[in-house]
Amino acid sequence: MVISTVAEDHIRRVYSELVHKIRPHDVANHMYQDGALEQTELNEIQNKCSYNDVAAAEFLLNIVIARPLHVYDSLLQALQKTDQIEAYLLLTYEG
Repeated sequence: MVISTVAEDHIRRVYSELVHKIRPHDVANHMYQDGALEQTELNEIQNKCSYNDVAAAEFLLNIVIARPLHVYDSLLQALQKTDQIEAYLLLTYEG
């Protein structure tokens, strides 16, 4: 039996919308500066952004799903800092 996390539940609930709303390059830079992403992950996201933002967003979200809660918190902070409020609300609104 697989036990999902709160972060995973929130992301999966809005995944298809979220991958089209976030600017993964901006978010990844903030998350890297916060220590939530490794250099190789940041490089991969930047590489994917050069040809497909949706693929980059999917890669980023899959990293967040697989990591501890502080990485999810870093994602939320990055969305706020980069004025991606619609994406932030998708993850935090319980309606």
